[in-house]
Amino acid sequence: MVPKEEISAGPVQPPAADRHCRAGGLSPLRLFGYARRETLELMRDPIRLIFALLGSVILMFILGYGITFDVEDLAFAVLDRDGTPQSRDYVQNLSGSRYFIEHPAIRDPAELEQRMQSGELSVAFEIPPDFGKDLKRGRSPQIGVWIDGAMPFRGETIRGYMQGLHLQYLSDLARRTRGDIPQMTAAAIEVRYRYNQDFKSIYAMVPAVIPILLVFIPAILMAPGVVREKELGSITNLYATPVTRLEFLLGKQLPYIGVSMINFFSLVALAIVVFGVPLKGSMLALAVGALIYVTATTGLGLLMSAFTRTQIAALAGTAIVTSLAAVNFSGLTEPVSSLQGVGAVMGKMFPTTYFLIISRGTFTKALGFSDLYGDFIALAAFIPVLTLLSLALLRKQEA
Repeated sequence: MVPKEEISAGPVQPPAADRHCRAGGLSPLRLFGYARRETLELMRDPIRLIFALLGSVILMFILGYGITFDVEDLAFAVLDRDGTPQSRDYVQNLSGSRYFIEHPAIRDPAELEQRMQSGELSVAFEIPPDFGKDLKRGRSPQIGVWIDGAMPFRGETIRGYMQGLHLQYLSDLARRTRGDIPQMTAAAIEVRYRYNQDFKSIYAMVPAVIPILLVFIPAILMAPGVVREKELGSITNLYATPVTRLEFLLGKQLPYIGVSMINFFSLVALAIVVFGVPLKGSMLALAVGALIYVTATTGLGLLMSAFTRTQIAALAGTAIVTSLAAVNFSGLTEPVSSLQGVGAVMGKMFPTTYFLIISRGTFTKALGFSDLYGDFIALAAFIPVLTLLSLALLRKQEA
């Protein structure tokens, strides 16, 4: 029978030797032991492994071809109230543009309204009765243009196309008939795009999709790492071994960093070979930036895993945080510098913002290490912050 004075009501403490080992320095052997164990866990789940290796590639195809801001092949029709050779020449000039596809002519205003409402036409033109006469007299006749404004960005782009085509037509007509250029077009502004001369959105979107996928997929894969140990109860092994919390967390993280880098090289190959986006800058700078970035994004999943108590909560929380912040506040479609209030703060406090600059800069602007130094430093700063937060949460739950 156990003597009464030896019974203790306090919590069981780990042996002194274990506490001493835990307080020691970082052991690469113990760290890689946990990394090997997590790699075996990943290898034993073929579905998860396939998703880890091919998920980002599949999403790259979907997003790369699906997200575009190019405004071309616009359906248009004409309500010609003039019926002269000049009005037909004007319509022919429109249909010869790569931006427009001509549909059957409009007979009356009611038909114009009906076809615009149905979505058949993106833009409709109304040529006034005296269009031909005004051109012969050297005037600048006005054309009625009806634009589908359901999508404001698209509508503004169509408006810009129309202004350019109208002025170009009048200028060409003046050269053909009088041999001079009208005064209204003599001082026209000519716009050239510095880094995307063809103004193709795929050159901007594909390099931007890479950071989005490298925050979403790695963080999702990492999210169940720690919380799975909590649900199974195997995390108690950590408390009974000399492994430190830092070794445990880094060991969990390393396999997913490796998988994420495989995804990165696959995405870059797709961007260059399949989508035809040239890499003008330093591949080494892009790869180093990606390594820092996936370390931060897997750290984000690790933090969520340490914070939650169930795998479902970890996955849901990680998906919401990464998708909302990366798409809305990282500069994917709108520069972070133009954001205000909470949006601007979230943009500057999320790693995707900085790697998106690195990715676009190396692909389209031929940037290297020296040009992107500040973004590398800002990106690297996320790693210790996320690691320390994960350690604090793990320590708190252990207590």
